[in-house]
Order: sequence, then C-alpha cells, then structure tokens
Amino acid sequence: MPFQPPRLGPGAIYLRSLDSLFWSNADLIRVAEVEPQSLWTKGTRLDSLPRGSPFERRRLSTLPQRLLIHGVGYPIGGTVCDQERHIGEFRLWTEEVASPWVSEHLSIMHVHGSGGLQSCGFLMPPLQTDAQVELAAGNIIRRTAAVGRPFAFETGVNYFVRQDCEMSDGDFFAAVADAADCGILLDLTNLWVNHKNGRAKICDVLARIPLERVWEVHLAGIEFAYGHWLDAHCGEIDPDLVEIAAEFLPGLPNLGAIIFELAPDRVSLFGEKAFLHQIETLHRLWETTRSPSASTVPVSARPPLTELPGLTPEAWERLIADRMLPAADRPPNGVPIEIRTADERSFSLYARLAASFRAGAIAELLENTTRLLLIGIGEEALRDLLDRYISVTPPVAFPTDEVIRFRRFMNANPLSVPGLEDLLRFEAALVEAAADSATIQVTLAKDIDAMLTDLAAGRLPGPSSDCPPTVIEIGVDPAPFIRILEKRLETVPR
Repeated sequence: MPFQPPRLGPGAIYLRSLDSLFWSNADLIRVAEVEPQSLWTKGTRLDSLPRGSPFERRRLSTLPQRLLIHGVGYPIGGTVCDQERHIGEFRLWTEEVASPWVSEHLSIMHVHGSGGLQSCGFLMPPLQTDAQVELAAGNIIRRTAAVGRPFAFETGVNYFVRQDCEMSDGDFFAAVADAADCGILLDLTNLWVNHKNGRAKICDVLARIPLERVWEVHLAGIEFAYGHWLDAHCGEIDPDLVEIAAEFLPGLPNLGAIIFELAPDRVSLFGEKAFLHQIETLHRLWETTRSPSASTVPVSARPPLTELPGLTPEAWERLIADRMLPAADRPPNGVPIEIRTADERSFSLYARLAASFRAGAIAELLENTTRLLLIGIGEEALRDLLDRYISVTPPVAFPTDEVIRFRRFMNANPLSVPGLEDLLRFEAALVEAAADSATIQVTLAKDIDAMLTDLAAGRLPGPSSDCPPTVIEIGVDPAPFIRILEKRLETVPR
C-alpha cells in the first residue's frame, strides 16, 4: 500500500446551508468533504446522466479548506456497480477540488427488478462472505482506475443479525481492504450504532481492522427510533463514542482526516454554534493523533465459516429486491433462499427508513404542495397518501425523479383540495425545468402568490386566488426565472 495520505486535519461534510460558515471559519474547519451527488441534478429522461454545476464546482475549489470527495450514490458493494455513467462527472469534481483520495460506501443500492435495474431506495449491507469480498475488491480496483485517485471504502451501518455463514464485521472490512489494496474510511458512528443495536461490539471490530489502512474517520450524532439506534447524522456526537475515539485514534499511523457529519435537514435545529462546537471536539481528538502509538498490529486468523449453499451475492440482492421494491417491480418467481424472522424485522426497518427518505425528498422539493395537503387533508391522511404512493412506485436515486413520479401519481389519483392541481403543476415545473435545463410553459387558473399568502396564514386558498387562465414560462437562463406569457380573458356569452 504505497499511498500515504496527507495529514489534512479535522473538518466536516460541506453543506450549502452552512456555506458561509466554511468561508468564515477556515482556521477551525480545516477540511471540507464534498458529496458531489448531493449537489448534482439529473434530467427527467430515463437515459439522462447526472451532472453538477461547473460554476459551483469551480467555486468549491476556492474554499479555504483542503477538500475531499466522498461519493454517496454509487456504492461498490453489489453486483450492480456503475463504473461508467457517473464517472466522468465524478472525476471532474475530484480533479477540480484536488482531492488526494476519494471514498464511497461498501453497500448495495441497485438491484435487478422485474423491469431491469432498479434503485432499492436505501444503502443496503452486503453479505460478509468470501464471494462478496472478491466482488467488492474487484469493484474497488475498477473504481480506483476509473477515477484516477486512491480509494477508501466506508464501513457501513448494518441493522441485520449476522448470519452463521458471514465473517465478523472487522474481518470482512479487513479482507476487502487487503484484497483491493485500498484504504478504509472508518465510520465510527456506524460501528457504534451496530454496537448499541447488539450486532457487534465496537472494540471487537476495531481489533480486527488493519490500522495502517484507515485514512479517514467519520463521526456524527445518533438517535433512537423504530426500536433501533439509527445513524441519523442528527447532531452532537455521543460522548461515549468521543471517549472511544480518543482511545483508538492515536493508534492510526496513516490518518488523514476526521470528519463531522450533519444531515441537511438537521441544520436548523442543531444550529451553527453547536456545529462549531463539534468541530472543536474533533480538534481535541486530532491532537491525540500526532504521535501514533503503532504502525501495524498483527491480527490472528479468522475462524472458519459455516457455508450456506445458495446464499450468494446474487441471491442476497434478489432478496433485497423482493423486500424493498413494490410488488409489481419485484423479481419474478420469488426468492430461492429462506430467511430468518430477525431478517424480516430488519427488512421492515430498512423499508421504513427508505420510505421516510422518499417522503422527505417530496416534502423538501414540493414544500408548498406538501403544506397545502397538510392543511387540506390533515397529517394522518397525508401519511396514508405518501404510504400509498410509495407502495406502488419504485424508488429512484435522485429526488428530482421522485418529484416527477409523485406528480404523475397525483394526476392519476386526484384529490379535491382547492388549488392543489395548480400548485403541484407549478412546483413540479420548477423542479423539471432545473433538472432538464429547459424552459417549460404551464397554464394556471390560480394566482400562485395569493395561494402562498393563504398557506402562510395556515388556510386553504380562497376565491381571491382565482384568476383567468394564465400561461407562465419557467426556466433557467442561466439564473432561474418565472415570467407571465399570456393572460387569457374569459369571454362572457351574449
């Protein structure tokens, strides 16, 4: 392993909502880790390629921090592993910001459904078998060559109970890193969640990982929901985990960065002051890494595994598709393997997390439509509506696609809510115009500004928002614009 990562220091995942904080606190936030896919858009056509803004890419390259690139949409743990469609754009971002290494999740996202390749809606853990090690290592070797940068995989959270045929978590991570000759992005929060949920003791996992391969560490807040501890990126790092990190980090001879993660939807509740306080915690941890106590630690041979015939990576992904996709999109002929009751409970949790993520994407991009539905039909009915949508519509990788599919669902299942049709048409057109870099014309029978005024007051749009049919044009050239093209006067019959 010839690559020696530079010592960059403590930092955080870059968020647009905290942009000013990164610019004004360069002495404290020394590293900005960019997740490019979270900043990209994708056209609404099925064959569209994801892309980012060249302006934003260039602007990020001028941030006062050292920059890293961390992938969040094309994991390397499955039989479906894109090494072509997104690589050109990903490599552009990597080169523009001069990221010394790149990283991505050791997870599964895409599976084979009844109609072809399909996102399963959530990052799923792979089986921890020899066959899976070989598969993941091959994916990593090809990704490293395609991107042209040293590569580290992220250790994932896993809500399943380990199978008898699987390696321990630490042995699996070690085997993949050795087979691919790559680095490890050690997400201590993920390991801590696994520990608290009873999957694997964090000390046992850390004892089996090759310390010299750890280039980067992630830390974040966790929360308890749905009967499990979750890797929620929700705020303050668990103080117990900070103590564990303080004991473990000095033994990492090649540590290049410690990164704090915060989900975009948690920023407003957490606050900038609390965010900077977490970076100060990372600085104290970073100080302990200046004199590493060890370069390598010998690890004993792993115990033999119990073979389960038929439980291949392909069979596991077929099971994921069967449990995570709507009934109409699942693989035909069922699943050729038996699963445990504990696995069914875990799949139920993953399905709920995926559904929550999808509902959150709709609420974020169709904010006013969601508010109108909440006022018009109530919270319980809105949850039921979203559940019905999710149960019959397969997941997608990009939120913009989710918006387009939700609009089609609502067109096929209309509700009698004043102004809903016009507001949904308007907001969906905003998303579609941005995604396709296109100019779109829509005809509205409601005054959008008047409707938004009513919604801000917590009431349904009234007659005052009615207007003659109006054609508006929505586009990006290069800044977003909305303009009225035509107001059609209603004729009065004689």
